[in-house]
Formats: sequence, C-alpha cells, structure tokens
Amino acid sequence: MDLKPFFITTPIYYINSTPHVGHAYTQIAADARARFERLRGREVYFLTGTDENALKVARAAQAQGRDPLGFCDELAQAFQDVWQTLNISYDDFIRTTEERHRQPVIEVVQRLWDGGFLELGTYSGWYSVPDETFFRPEEVVERDGNHYLANPSEDQTKGPLEWTEAVGHFFKLSNFSDQLLKIYADAPERLRPQSRRNETLRFIESGLFDTSISRAQDWGIPLPSGVPESEGKVVYVWFPDALLNYATAPGYLADDERFKRIWPPDLQLMSKDIFTRFHATLWPALLLALGLELPRELFAHGFWTVNGSKIAKRDPETIVEPIEFSTQIAQSAGNAEIRVGVDALRYYSLREVGFGSDGDFSTTGCVTRYNSDLANGLGNLFQRGAVMLHNYFGGRVPATTFSDSSWLDEFKSRQAKVENSYETLDFSGALTEVWEVVAMANRWIEEEKPWAKAKDGDLDAVAVLLNKLLLVCQWVAVCTFPAIPSSAERIWAALGRSEPMNWANALQPFEEGHQTPPPTPIFPRANLKTFEQIENAALQVRAQKIKEQDMQNQTEQNGTPIQTPAAIPEAIAPVDAEAPEPTYISIDDFAKVQLRVGKVIEAERIPKADKLLRLQVDLGYEKRQILAGIAQHYTPEEMLGRSVVIVANLAPRTMRGYESQGMLLAASDDSGKLALVNPGDVSAGAVVR
Repeated sequence: MDLKPFFITTPIYYINSTPHVGHAYTQIAADARARFERLRGREVYFLTGTDENALKVARAAQAQGRDPLGFCDELAQAFQDVWQTLNISYDDFIRTTEERHRQPVIEVVQRLWDGGFLELGTYSGWYSVPDETFFRPEEVVERDGNHYLANPSEDQTKGPLEWTEAVGHFFKLSNFSDQLLKIYADAPERLRPQSRRNETLRFIESGLFDTSISRAQDWGIPLPSGVPESEGKVVYVWFPDALLNYATAPGYLADDERFKRIWPPDLQLMSKDIFTRFHATLWPALLLALGLELPRELFAHGFWTVNGSKIAKRDPETIVEPIEFSTQIAQSAGNAEIRVGVDALRYYSLREVGFGSDGDFSTTGCVTRYNSDLANGLGNLFQRGAVMLHNYFGGRVPATTFSDSSWLDEFKSRQAKVENSYETLDFSGALTEVWEVVAMANRWIEEEKPWAKAKDGDLDAVAVLLNKLLLVCQWVAVCTFPAIPSSAERIWAALGRSEPMNWANALQPFEEGHQTPPPTPIFPRANLKTFEQIENAALQVRAQKIKEQDMQNQTEQNGTPIQTPAAIPEAIAPVDAEAPEPTYISIDDFAKVQLRVGKVIEAERIPKADKLLRLQVDLGYEKRQILAGIAQHYTPEEMLGRSVVIVANLAPRTMRGYESQGMLLAASDDSGKLALVNPGDVSAGAVVR
C-alpha cells in the first residue's frame, strides 16, 4: 500500500492585484519543502489557489464594467503565470469560484446547521468591504458625515465604512475553547513557531466568541435553502468559504476515496497575520465540528519589509513584483536567462532570514548575495573544476582511488544536517551548511594548486582533487535543488548525469571515463550598477502609474477632467553604466570623521547571523567591540592580528543583542567582492588623515 502523500498547502490569495514578493515568499518556501519531499521519494500533493468570492472582487469588476467571473478568470491566470515562471511545482490550483469548491461548501453549511453548530443572530456595525471586516465602535471616527477606521494599519482601508445590520448565521466557536486548548497541549508541535503558538493559546484563553458565517449580498456561494433565513445570503468569504479550500480540493464530499488517501494536511504555511484567529482557531474548530482530523502542522512565517519600509501598494519603492525583479537581475547579469534571476530571488528569500522571523528584503542585497554566494561561490567552484577536467583530461573522469575517504563520511554527516534543516523548515540553516562546503571546496583548490601540479606532471594528484570536486558539485546540486531547482538541474546535467536526481544518489561516485559536456557558466556575475539603473527606471514607471491612478480617482470623485502628464514609456530602454555625478563635501565635513588604526585581538561569529563577525579591536588607548558584516569574506581566524581602519567617532548601535562601537573601512566592487582597508605597518591608535 502506498504511503499517504505529503500534503502541503499555501493560503489562497485575494485576486485584487498581481502577486508581490510577500506572496512569492510563501510559495517559494512551500515549493522548497515539496521538492525536498519528492527528492526523498515521497509522493507530494502541493495545493495553492485563489480566493475569489470577496465582495470587493465583484465591486472591482463592476467598476470596470466587467463580469465578475471573467474578471476572476483573468487574475487567477495571472497568479498561475507568475508561479510557473518562479518554478513553483504545485500539484493543484483551487479557485473558490469552481464548482468542485462551491457545492461542498454549500453542503458543509447545511451539515453545520443540522448538527447544531449554527444559530441565528443579528450582526451589526461599521463594515469595511475591502477588509471584509466589522469594526467595533471605539475603532471608528466620524468625519464629514462619513465613518472611517480611526487608526488604520498600512494594509487596512482608508475609505468610508458602511453601516451593516442584518440577521446572520453564527458558528458556535465558543464551544470549542477547551477542546482546542487540550489538543494543543497534547501536541505542541502542531503550531509553529513557538511565538505564534503562544499567541494562539493566549487568544483562545481570553475567550472565544461566536462568529457570523453569512453575509447579505449577491456575489459568493449561496447559503443552502435548508437553512432558515438563507434567502439573499452568501457564505462569509473568510469563514468557512476560503478555509474549506484545503478540504474541497482533495475531494471532500466529492471523492471520498481520494480524500481519505490524502487527508489530513501534513504542513500548512501562511503569513503570521492570518495564523492565530483563522488558521489556528476557526479552521480547527470547523474541522472538529465536521469530524475531520486536524492538520499535523501549522506554520506562520514573518513579514518582509522592502528596503527598510513596510510594503504598501502606494509606495513604489516597496513594490517588488517577482517576475519584473527576476528579469532585472537577469538583465544585469549580461541579459542572462530569467531562470538566473528567479533562482537569485529564491535563494535570497530562503537564505537571508530564518523562516518564521521578520526580515528586510533588500533589492541590492539580493543582487550582492547572488554575486557572492552563487556567482563567486558555487558558480566559481563548478566552473574551475569543469574547466580543469576538460583541460587536463578531455572532460572524462580520470581513474583514481581515495587514500583518505574520511571527507566522504563528513559529507554524509552534513547531508543529515541539511535534511533535518529542511524537515524543520530551517531553510537558511540548510543553505548555510551547504555553502560551508562550497567554501571548503574552493579552499581545496587554492591550497592544492592543481595547475602547478599539472605543470609539474603530477596528474595523479590532480585526478584525486577533480574527483573530489565532481562529487562536491553533485552533492551541492542535490542539496540545493529544493531552493534553486533550475540551477541545480543545470549543474546535474553539466556533470553529465542523465538519471533522475534524488536524495540518495548525492554522493554516487563517477565511473572512470564518464564524459562531461563542455563547461558553460551557471551563474553569470551581475553588475550591481547596471541593476540599480534598471531598477530606478522601473521605479519611475511605477510611480507614474500610481500618480495617474490618483488623478483618475480624483476625476471620478469630482467629475472634473485633469490633464495627465506624458507617461514614462512602458519599455525600459537599455541603460548606460555612466559614472554618477559627484557629490562634494567640504574639508570641514571630512574633518568631523575620526579614522584610527586598530588591531583585531579577538574575533568570532555571531550565532545565526551569516554576515556578522564580533571583533575586539585594540586602539592603543582603549579596546572597542565592533560588529562587522564581513563574515562572508573573512573568517575569524583571518581577522586575528589584522590591522584595520575604523570610524572611531561613529555613534554606537545595537545589533543582534551586541553593541557595536565603530565601523571598519572596506572597499567593494560591482561583483560583490570586498576587501578591508589595510593601513600597513602602523601602530594601533594612529590617526588616519
């Protein structure tokens, strides 16, 4: 009998706009876990989709004079197109306007009524159509005859609220408090990370209130006729409509055999804003009412800010559209294939911060990490090994034996750590482990200098090293496939492998005489200056579109046509990498900066911080603790005893719980290479003028 498929879900997304980098983050993480499970030989059912029954969707369509369903068809396809380009390997895409979803939802509502889990009541209050939410009186203020949310968040409506009062159908959520608390006490692993679990427990312990599941409107899934007061009412879009997609897609109330084989979900991913109330409280309560097994794990990831600011639709600098952004990276890498930019985005998303924590998405930081880790790190490793194999052995694997195979045991141990990291959704930890191997293999080349040995005629030693490098590249391809699948497959093919990649054959040896194709670069280096110019041009286009939309809205409100300035062309012309205009400072400005020579007397890595080293620097007259973002370029051992130049009068700042009392001076180029400023043989404390 086949094992139960690994059932993984993402939330279904509102189709009020095209996906941004926050949507892509959830998809990329879910895809990485799904690919990892398939790599280990597990059947996977990966579900995603779109949420289309919201009233605001119908109103947006009507404002354009369009049929709501046709409007949904177009935007749902846009989501699927983006996911396809991002290499998201979902198995099913559910739309809540589909009949396979609508009919089971209607039957569920009838079952809830027949089972005594619903009751009639009256709901009233100030309602936000965009948010699909009622707000309490103390959250609302009156201005100019209209009512507004007093302190809306960036994502909440700024427009007028509507007073709504009607008979509704209430789900008896309050009956499930004790049962939910016991379930979570018995199986704490169901809710992750711990911070979200604690938040959920506090929410339930504070007291649950019955919640309305119906709305008086004409767009959505109608209530069944067997429920009293159902005429003219639809199922509330958030509950139970949207949540039930997880059950209707695998066949609930439609294909019992398929549903039993797939259910329950093994892992459900979502952002933290929809975790506590909807997924960790309402969703399991609904399943308990229906007699269905609960999901085995619910996991909430954090939020991205973009370039230090919260994502906002009206702030063009925080809008990162995944395909546009991936294309910009590919263009800056010599007009490479878009898969280069896609894997740069995927790698950065999973490597930059621990999954579950908030993080900042730096657009230039993504390009810099691509250059340092993918182009200079893995790409350089593969290219050097492949070129040497063709130069010295015609691209055929030479015969060799390993006198010391302890390194193979180390790789098996590291692979077990990578496996555990993927299992626990520690994507950053998995990739950090892999890149330690990449760095180690690059050091082998520098230390053994195979070009010198080949020149001296010692090809046997070169053969041993190249066989090791081939296995390292193969191992890395397998271990990175969940994160950067397109690039991993290219490496696999470039090694001459034609059999399917799987977790078990990561260290499968190469036979003597195995032929590899001529080497081609996997990760062409990106030009950071070119990227910034392309990005700035795109930013102007987005800003212009927002400005034009504002003018259009104003025209619609007051009926007065407004002259619109000429728009920036949609197509972004090639950008010349000219030097920027210089910005001058006076000698007095420069004199304010105190630069001094110091000697590093202690150096260590900061736990769970890929970029930071904690240094103790002797300035001659005092010692300073400095946190430096150089860990991807210098090891702690390389820093000990090194003379450096620091900004001595920089205001202290705290990072990762440590106070940094200065800053090191370094130079970097467009490729991302970094070098510390070397003051030479000067005593600690010397002033740099």
